[in-house]
Amino acid sequence: MTTEHRYVVGIDLGTTNSAVSYAEIQSQTSEKKANPPIRTFHVPQLTGPGEVTKQPILPSFLYLPGEYEISKESLALPWPTSNDRISGAFARDHGAKVPARLVSSAKSWLCHDRVDRRAKILPWGSKESVGKVSPVQAATAYLTHIRRAWNHAHGNDPELVLENQAVILTVPASFDEVARDLTLEAADQAGLAGVTLIEEPLAAFYSWLIRNEKEWRRHVNPGELILVCDVGGGTTDFTLITLRETERTPRFERLAVGDHLILGGDNMDLALARRIESVFTEKNITLTGDRYKMLCHQCRQAKEAILGGKRDTAAITLMGEGSRLIAGTVRTELARSDVEETVLEGFFPLVTNNGERRGVERKGIGEFGLPYETEPAITRHLGEFLHRHREDAKVFTGRDSASPDLILFNGGALKSPLIQERIREAVRHWFGITDTTVPRILKNPNQDLAVSLGAAYYGLVKTGLGVRVGSGSARSYYLGISRSSAEEDAGTEAVCLVERGLDEGSDIELKDLDLRVLANQPVRFDVFSSSYRSGDRCGNILPVDESFTRLPPVQTVIEFGRKGKQATIPVRLEARYTEMGTLSLWCRSQTTDHRWQLQFQLRDANEVVEVSDEMVLEEGEVSEVRDVVRSAFSDKSDPQATTTLVKRITGLLDRKKEAWPLTLIRLISDDLLELSERRKATQDLESRWMNLLGFCLRPGRGDGFDARRVKALWKIYKPGPIHTKNPQVRSEWWIMWRRVAAGMGPGHQRQISQDLSAILITGKGKKKRIPAQEQLEIWMLIANLEQLLAKDKIRWGKQLLSEIGTPTASPRLLWSISRIGARELLYGPTDRVIDPEEAFRWCKKLMGISWRTPKHILPAISSMARKTGDRIRDLTRPQYNEILKWMSTFKEAAPYMKPLEEVVPFAVEEENQLFGESLPSGLVLHD
Repeated sequence: MTTEHRYVVGIDLGTTNSAVSYAEIQSQTSEKKANPPIRTFHVPQLTGPGEVTKQPILPSFLYLPGEYEISKESLALPWPTSNDRISGAFARDHGAKVPARLVSSAKSWLCHDRVDRRAKILPWGSKESVGKVSPVQAATAYLTHIRRAWNHAHGNDPELVLENQAVILTVPASFDEVARDLTLEAADQAGLAGVTLIEEPLAAFYSWLIRNEKEWRRHVNPGELILVCDVGGGTTDFTLITLRETERTPRFERLAVGDHLILGGDNMDLALARRIESVFTEKNITLTGDRYKMLCHQCRQAKEAILGGKRDTAAITLMGEGSRLIAGTVRTELARSDVEETVLEGFFPLVTNNGERRGVERKGIGEFGLPYETEPAITRHLGEFLHRHREDAKVFTGRDSASPDLILFNGGALKSPLIQERIREAVRHWFGITDTTVPRILKNPNQDLAVSLGAAYYGLVKTGLGVRVGSGSARSYYLGISRSSAEEDAGTEAVCLVERGLDEGSDIELKDLDLRVLANQPVRFDVFSSSYRSGDRCGNILPVDESFTRLPPVQTVIEFGRKGKQATIPVRLEARYTEMGTLSLWCRSQTTDHRWQLQFQLRDANEVVEVSDEMVLEEGEVSEVRDVVRSAFSDKSDPQATTTLVKRITGLLDRKKEAWPLTLIRLISDDLLELSERRKATQDLESRWMNLLGFCLRPGRGDGFDARRVKALWKIYKPGPIHTKNPQVRSEWWIMWRRVAAGMGPGHQRQISQDLSAILITGKGKKKRIPAQEQLEIWMLIANLEQLLAKDKIRWGKQLLSEIGTPTASPRLLWSISRIGARELLYGPTDRVIDPEEAFRWCKKLMGISWRTPKHILPAISSMARKTGDRIRDLTRPQYNEILKWMSTFKEAAPYMKPLEEVVPFAVEEENQLFGESLPSGLVLHD
C-alpha cells in the first residue's frame, strides 16, 4: 500500500449486503498529519423500475429478468452495462416475488466444496432457461456494479477509477484458501486486480478504532480479552484480540480465529419459514419450492422489522401460482413472541461447559443446498471456540481462562439488543460468572458499514497511519529437512519458518539457507509447530524432539523440465506469513529462473496427525511385497506368477486383500504404473495388471499423490487395451476405470461418456453387439461417473431403464440406475444430481415391475428417493408417501424406508455398497 494511489477503498462483499468506504491518502511529508476522514460511498442502484437511488449499502442480490418481463428502459443505469442482470435493492425486493430468478447468498456458495463453484448453478433449483450464473459470476456482478458506480461518480477519470486505487476486500475469517482464491478471481473478473484481503472481524475492530483512536485506553485495559462476534447473513466468525503491554506502548494483538461456520441470518430465516410452513401443513397447504423461497424472503423482512423494533407483528402473504394466482393466496402472521422464541432459543440458547468437545460432525444440508452447520446453537460454537483457545489466552495474558472482558458485536444478525444481551448472558453461563456487568460491550453503532469502514482504515494502517492490530502467531512453525536423501534421516531436523509472535503479513528471509528438493517425483514436506518454544528465529535449524507437534504434511510433486526426469535441484526458500494466516513458501531454483509455491494453512492446525491406516507395516514387509509384485510382472517371470500373486501377498501380510493398508496399495500401484509396458506381453498379464492396479488405486482419490497417479493412468485410455479380442481383458478394462473414476476430472469423465454413447445408446445405426458381462461392467462404470452433467445422466438413465423391463434384470443394472439417479452422491458435486421429478418417474417405472425378490430393488429405490434436507433435490411429500406405501408391502423394507422419512448420514457400509466394493481402510469418500 503506497501513497501512489489517490484513494484507499474498503469493500465489504457481504452475504446479504455489500458496502464501500474510502479515504483519500495524503502525500507523505516530514510533518505528521492527522488521519484523513473515512467516508461511505453511496452506491447508485435501481430501487424500482426506472428509479435509480444512491444507497449506503448494495444488497447482495442478483436478479435475472425474463426476456419480456421488464422493459430494458426501466432497467437502465447511469453507466453502460453489458447485460440486463440487476444488482441491489430492486433485485432483492422484486426477486422476493419471483424467487426462481433471484440469486442470493452467493458468498456462502463460494465456500461450498460439494458443488462446482464456477458452474452456472444459481439460482439453486431453477430451470436452465433462467440463464443461471455461477457463485463466482454472482460475486463478480456485485463488484462490477460497485466499480462502474464508483467510476461514474468520479467522471471515469483514469487517475480516480476504482481499478487504479488501493482496494481492500473483506472475507470471513473462516474462509478457506479455495474460497479466498475464488473471491480474488471474482475481483479480477470485475476489473479489480491486485486487491488486498482482510478478514471481516478484524475489519470490524478497526472500525471501532476509527471512533476511539484517541481514547481507546479508556475502554480497554492491558491484558483484557476482546471477543469480536460477527454473525452475518451467511457465516459466523469469532476472533479474540488482546491489549498487550510492551516496552514502548500497549499494542493490540489478535490471538485466535474461529472455525468455518456457514451459520447466520439465513438459517434464522429458514427456521422461521419452517415454523410457518408447519401451520400451513396443518391446513393441508403444500408449498412448492418457489413459494417456500418466497416465504423465506418474507420471513427475513419480518425478522428484521420485529427485532429492529419497528413492529410487533408482520403479515406473511404467499400468492398463488398459475391459474390459482388469487384463489391460491394464503396469509398468516408472525408475532414477536414467535420470532424471539425461534431465534433466541434455537440459535442463542444458554449452554454449559461440561469440559467435553463434541466430535466433528458432518455438515447438514439446508433447504436450498448449502452445507449448513448441523448444530444451530451459535452460543455453543462460541463457548467451544473460547474453551479451545484458552491456552492461547494463557500465552498472551497469563490467564487460565479465555473468558472475554469485552465483546464487539458485528453483522446484521446481531443488531438486536435482545440478541446481544443473550450472548453476554451465554458467556457468563458458560464460564460460571455471576457479575452481570461483564463482558462489557464495545459500541458498534452502524453494523452495516462497520466492515467496509474498517477495511478502509486498514488501508491507512498499511501506509503507516492509524493504530495497527498485531496478528502475531501464537505458535512457531517449522519445516522438516534432512541432511541427506537417505530415508532414515528424513524429518530429524527442522528449519524455523515462523517464529512465535511474528506478525501476519510479514515477509520471511531465509537467504543463508541452501537446500535441495527432489523434482518430478512424489515428495512430502513435514510441518511442525510448537506453542511453548521461545527464542527460535526464522532460519534456525533445530533437532526435532518432543517439544514439536507434528502437523498434517504437504504432499506434492515439484514439476521440472519437459521430460519429467527425477532430479535434485538446489533451491533457496522464500516465505511470507500472510494476513490470512497462511504460510506461502517458495522454493526458488539457484540454477534456473524456476520458482515453486507451497501453501500451508496454519490456523488451528495444532492437532497431531492421525494415521488413517489401521495397520502400519514394517519396512521390510513392504519391500518384500513390492519385490513380489515387480517379479511377477518382470520379463523373466513365471507365467503362473500373476495367477498366485494376490494369494502370495495375502500370505506375506497374513491379512485379507480388502484389509491391505492404503499406504501399501498405493505403493503397489506406483510399481504397476512403472510396469505398464509389461501388460503388452500376454492377455493374461494385461488382465491381471488392470485388475490389481484398479484395486490398489481405488477409488482414485484419498492419497496426496492420487491425482498424479490417475493422470499417468489416463495416458493409456485413448490407445485402449492391447488384447482387445479377449473378453476378460475388455471387462477388466472397464472395471479398472470404474474403480478409479472418483479421481478423474469432469473432462475425463465426459470423454468416457461420449465414447460409450456409440456403444450403448441406440441411434440411427445399429448398436454394437457386446457380451452381456462386458455390458454390465460398462453400465457400472457409467454409474460411477458422478461428475457428468445432470442432463447427461438423465440421457443415460432413460437408456438404462429401457433395458430394465423384467423381474429378471441383473442386480448390477439396478445398482447402476440407483447411482445415476441418486439424491446424495458419493463423491460428485451436488449440482450434478438429476431433477427429483425425473428420479420419481424412474422410481414409478421400477415399482411397476413385479419383482421376484425385493433384495435389490429396495436399495435402488431408496437411493433415488433418499432425503437430503435440500428441498430442491428432495421429492415432494405425496411422492414420498407413494413410495413408502409401495415399500411397506415388503417385510424387508424397514431399513430402506428410514432414509425416506428423515435425513440419515451415510454409514461406512453404505459407502461400500454405493461404491460397489469395499473402500480402502480409513478412506471416506462422502464428506
